Amino acid sequence: MMTEPAHRPVGRRTGTRRTGLAAIGAALLMAVSLTACGSGSGEGGSTDGRTEITVAGMPPTTLPAGRKDFLAQVRAFEKANPDIRIKPTDALWDAKTFPARLASGQLETVFRVPLTYPPDMIERHRIADLSKEIKALPHGTEFDKRLLAPVTDSDGKVYGIPTEVYSVGLVYNRELFGRAGLDPDKPPATWEELRTAARTIADRTGVPGFGMHTTDNTGGWMLTTMTYSYGGRMEKEAEGRQVTAFRDGPTGRALALLKAMRWDDGSMGKQQLRGTDDLTRDFAGGKVAMLLGSPSTYGAHVAKFRGRPGVYGQAPLPSEGEKSTLLGGGVAVVSPKADRAQRRAAAKWIDFFYLRPKYDPALAAERTARAAADKNPAGVPGLPFYDAKVSGPATAAEREHSNVPLKNFTPYLNSLGTTRYVVEPPVAAQELYAALDSAVQAVLTRESADPDEELAKADRRIGPALERSQR
Repeated sequence: MMTEPAHRPVGRRTGTRRTGLAAIGAALLMAVSLTACGSGSGEGGSTDGRTEITVAGMPPTTLPAGRKDFLAQVRAFEKANPDIRIKPTDALWDAKTFPARLASGQLETVFRVPLTYPPDMIERHRIADLSKEIKALPHGTEFDKRLLAPVTDSDGKVYGIPTEVYSVGLVYNRELFGRAGLDPDKPPATWEELRTAARTIADRTGVPGFGMHTTDNTGGWMLTTMTYSYGGRMEKEAEGRQVTAFRDGPTGRALALLKAMRWDDGSMGKQQLRGTDDLTRDFAGGKVAMLLGSPSTYGAHVAKFRGRPGVYGQAPLPSEGEKSTLLGGGVAVVSPKADRAQRRAAAKWIDFFYLRPKYDPALAAERTARAAADKNPAGVPGLPFYDAKVSGPATAAEREHSNVPLKNFTPYLNSLGTTRYVVEPPVAAQELYAALDSAVQAVLTRESADPDEELAKADRRIGPALERSQR
């Protein structure tokens, strides 16, 4: 049940359709994958005795370098596994067309979905149980169990393999902290500490201390993240269906905090209608000192908006009571049409293509060095997929070639072992985020706006979408 922390198993519930998408995480991390494949989606196999599977993720012809590298990986895999034939596909993920294609069964053997999709797909038997196949992988029994929770059912069966994950934390400007007399090595750990730091920075530097996402569903997305850190959830189960839960208290506290920072403290500036790119651009330009974001924000800060590497700081999400944050990303799953041989082949491919750099020191070093040579951000810290004994050597090898100021990520990295990950709302997440955008915008643009009233309006707006999603 998605009202529970993400490390708890997902229970089966009849008639519940989860349609949430990882908002920004999907945009950043899911530049992949779903395509129709007809008979290639599982049944049969090749006629030459080899097991044939179709796989998603091949870059389109407009990205020739990436496509060339992908095909080289396919050849290397087939050489290492001569009994398996890979048929790659290059259609991209499309949230609008995916439900119909899923329902028709016209997907490849291996495809990727946002981390919010598997629970519903498990309930509707639309993806294969990979428990045995995962255990047979080189480090299949050493995954961080928190990352497998969204693809694990109440019986402990595992139906997918994460391919990339992120957790939301606090991005902050170390230079502005120093100018305001704050210690950049001790970022705020609670929301009250963040409020104090934001006010101090605004008063002493004239730069807004904190910026909040508000547009394109990002306001609701980040309000959800804040709610998790207060111990709340956005939806809960009632009589076998998901209903809203954001009027229960924690969301109201988060919204009230934003209102107080905006109007009582004057620490958020005047510009309040911004999405992820807007905020990251302002952060890179030194126009805002703190915002919510994952370590991947560093890449946009440096490469897209030309921000200085040394000013970037990454901390865990501030919390009040429960050290929790939003977990997002992508997961590779397998068609239920796949026979046993195809499931084994699919798991091997997922391990070969997606997982090896997370446990193979030589490959981790090679890929990081290549990215650094190309002048791209290389070795940006992320969530380890495995126990420390497995992830540690690969991480160490990666950091030898990193061009990232790793010490600036220390607060975030030190928090990973004790943070609870919670996935996004299980039903109609994007519609919920859109409704909550209006609530966030209201309290930041109208001093008279009442947080409780705005949440009530959002609750009424999201109701029809929740009903449609669970018919």
